[in-house]
Amino acid sequence: MKTGHPSETVSDFIAHHFRHFNAAALKDAASAYRKHLEEGGQMLMTIAGAMSTAELGLSLAEMIRQDKVHAICCTGANLEEDLFNLVAHDFYERIPHYRDLTPADEEALLARHMNRVTDT
Repeated sequence: MKTGHPSETVSDFIAHHFRHFNAAALKDAASAYRKHLEEGGQMLMTIAGAMSTAELGLSLAEMIRQDKVHAICCTGANLEEDLFNLVAHDFYERIPHYRDLTPADEEALLARHMNRVTDT
């Protein structure tokens, strides 16, 4: 993601400007996150609150497309609406008996790049 400076990414900006205290903690966390993904790890993001008003889905949808977020647990139904419209709206497919899927069924859906939205 670019910052506005022609040759600077957000990562470059953070590396240069976020040197101390909480800013340095963010820099360290971002570095660990990148390393985790590069080593084949996956990310579960937890979010509390309805975020569609903040349009958080704009960022999250892009992170999902770039394979940087693999699962989201949230308390806000509005987030689901926002993400659904940004990521999967034209590709929605109802999965009957989704509560009874086996691990193999889940793997098959993952192989098809299905973006899963479910309730409990």
